[in-house]
Amino acid sequence: MTRRQYTKTLSLFALSILCLALQAQRQEYLTGISALPLDPEAQALPLAKSNVVLTLPFVDDFSYDSNIPDPTKWEVSDVWVNQTWAISPISLGVASFDGLNRYGRPFSYVGNDSVGDILSSQTIDLSNPTDSVYLSFFYQSGGWGEAPAVGDDSLVLQFWHSPSASWHSIWQNEAYPNDSWVQVMQAVDTAYHYSDFRFRLLSYGTKKGALDLWHIDYVQLDDSRNYDDTIINDISFTRPHPSLMINYESIPWWHVNDAFNIGSYFKPDLRLHYRRNTNPNLPRPNRILGEFKIEYQGSIIAQNGAPDGDLDDTHGDNVEVRYPVPDTADAGRPRLNFINPPYADEFELISTQTYSGGNEAYGPNDTIVRKQVFKNYYAYDDGSAERAYEIRNNRGGFIVQRYDVLVNDTLKGLQIYFQPALYNLETQEFSILLLSNNSGLPSSIIYETDSIYTAQYSDANFYQSYMLDTAIAGPVTTGTVFIGIRQKNSDPLSLGYDQNSRNRTTAFYGELNDMYQSFLGGTIMMRPIFRYAPRDLSQKEDFITENFQVYPNPSDGDFHFELPADLRDLEGYQLSLYNLQGQLLAQKAVAPNWDLSHLPSGLYLIRLADSQGKSNWQQKIQIY
Repeated sequence: MTRRQYTKTLSLFALSILCLALQAQRQEYLTGISALPLDPEAQALPLAKSNVVLTLPFVDDFSYDSNIPDPTKWEVSDVWVNQTWAISPISLGVASFDGLNRYGRPFSYVGNDSVGDILSSQTIDLSNPTDSVYLSFFYQSGGWGEAPAVGDDSLVLQFWHSPSASWHSIWQNEAYPNDSWVQVMQAVDTAYHYSDFRFRLLSYGTKKGALDLWHIDYVQLDDSRNYDDTIINDISFTRPHPSLMINYESIPWWHVNDAFNIGSYFKPDLRLHYRRNTNPNLPRPNRILGEFKIEYQGSIIAQNGAPDGDLDDTHGDNVEVRYPVPDTADAGRPRLNFINPPYADEFELISTQTYSGGNEAYGPNDTIVRKQVFKNYYAYDDGSAERAYEIRNNRGGFIVQRYDVLVNDTLKGLQIYFQPALYNLETQEFSILLLSNNSGLPSSIIYETDSIYTAQYSDANFYQSYMLDTAIAGPVTTGTVFIGIRQKNSDPLSLGYDQNSRNRTTAFYGELNDMYQSFLGGTIMMRPIFRYAPRDLSQKEDFITENFQVYPNPSDGDFHFELPADLRDLEGYQLSLYNLQGQLLAQKAVAPNWDLSHLPSGLYLIRLADSQGKSNWQQKIQIY
């Protein structure tokens, strides 16, 4: 071997070692989510479209409190209505297009990009419009979710052409990707002016999860419009009601009672977001901002009866604006003061924010309501997962978040939102641990469970509770600790990630001598449980006798069940069959057996659960 060859060989060897080192380095990723919690109301949707023919105007800004598009305006759809996936929307609520069906599951785990979600209007009578007809809507790609791929994914508008009984493609987005809101103004030509007119929006992308997202807002179809008629003239809230707490969404109810200076943990004022969708060339329609009330058990404990009529004097038109409630800029304006412990048990506060003044084109977006729940856990997240969080190459490593525990207490367990992923979650194992604090950094291990847990997920109750294997962990002293999990497998765990709860917590991953701080800004969806087990875990204890058992297992497909209660006590329960990727394959009412011999050989998961997901059992089965 020549010296040159030897040097070249060493260089290649060093490069390969470097590549292996980079491959093995712990790294955090945000991915698109592959399932959403099941909305029980979705199953009650009518399967056939309404026979009612709509008339102009047609307006929908998706600001209603439901994940289902308004069935009086839209045909049954897989589109997901929400208030958290889009960034700074035009009004409160959007309709999001992805690769999930109406039950929150992927359309398919195989195949190339194709048509995914379709949002089709009910029939609209356009047989005799007064003047020119225009359809307008706003769209955004990605938002807080995964953005569509350049050149591969698209959003398409189609009109129903009655004479040919076919759909015509009219418009397709041209900007890739664009997380700013873009308005589309599309003329509805006379060729489509029939009594059975319909329009629809559809997305092209992957059908494997909440990926390649498009969001639409404020759809408006009307006559006597023109191309320049772009102002929707409707002032609206743009974001959900914020937490009443400074840093948390929830803390244990007795911590509210016992914490020193508890008032300092609640906000003295709220910062609300709204948008003045108005024509700047017309007289300014002022709004009386800052009307609110906060209730406890139906009684008003805080209210602003004299809000500010001139608070919006300097607010710009057609841009999102943040304003305070109460307006503390005015001398003598009292701040929020609604905490009055002690509370006897778990409780909730209902806060309602609204505004008034002038006539509104569309009313539902003028009010936002929040139910602030206090049970027995700490929560940073708002309950919505916009992405999935993974740490790769983290076998044996931690994923922990900082918690400032307000009083001495006993850790009992951890609620975790696991996202179905490309990896088999049912084989992903972890332990629960508690770390001490050293100047804001995780320090030594205070406690780690002997038990090893397996990641689980359910349809309706997307948080699963994992209880400790001992009555005492700590006890946790008042102050800062780090609580989370240690991964046992090489494949990453996929955790729900709240993108809207920004910069609330400090998260770390790795090992004690190799720790990395997360800089992604959102919140990992883990909630430490204190003092007692969640009460919904024990609702059926009065009749439950044994765990759910499946036999024989493995089997040729004919499975029998040892049920946890008599059939009459399990009324309303269902058996669900999943593959190990989380795809729902079949469901049936609870029964003592299930013939699955028609399925291919392999591993599956059978789950027995009630309609609310509050009590469930599961077993992995094998068909040979």
